Amino acid sequence: MRINPFVTTTAIGLSLLCTQSYSAQAFSNHATTLAFTPRSLSLSSSSLKSTASSSSSVVDVATTPIAGMKPGTSGLRKKVEVWQAVDDVNKNYVENFIQSLVDTAKESNGGEMIDTVIVAGDGRYFNDEAIQIIAKVLAGNGVSNIWIPQNGIMSTPAVSAAIRRREGGKALGGIVLTASHNPGGPGEDFGIKYNEAFGQPAGEDFTDALYEKTLT
Repeated sequence: MRINPFVTTTAIGLSLLCTQSYSAQAFSNHATTLAFTPRSLSLSSSSLKSTASSSSSVVDVATTPIAGMKPGTSGLRKKVEVWQAVDDVNKNYVENFIQSLVDTAKESNGGEMIDTVIVAGDGRYFNDEAIQIIAKVLAGNGVSNIWIPQNGIMSTPAVSAAIRRREGGKALGGIVLTASHNPGGPGEDFGIKYNEAFGQPAGEDFTDALYEKTLT
């Protein structure tokens, strides 16, 4: 698993459907970079609230496969405590699943790392923490632009629309944090789904390949 531990999404995001939007330029080959840059402002703007480390540090973290990550419709739904890794057996649960997802997305993109990804959820319990983790894994794998809506909240149809329409369809995928109609909260459900380049839910070919990667 590969992460950039210095990425933080606290206090700032990308308001996809509103004015004053932000892009998360979470990974850069330059020596210094700001992680969250208003698209209308320069990198030196004093109004930015969040920054990355002064260097683009990437850390390889040794993990082991975790059983039971077989996706259903376009993603995986589990009790929130599983995602939170309350038990040691589930350590790095989110990280492992997202690494497998990123590897699958890269493979389905002809071996090229996807450049721009939307990360958003329905606002349920654990939404904010999961976004922090996911951003670190995406950045560590070289995803250049991580688009996060204001407060990290966006409906699944809105994510699909943003993939297709924002900046001419620049985003090549969207990670959607939702368990659909299932209840959220402690002891309840949390899920991570993936929408592909046209905004469509990930198909069985994608989720089957993702599952195979979770086993290695």
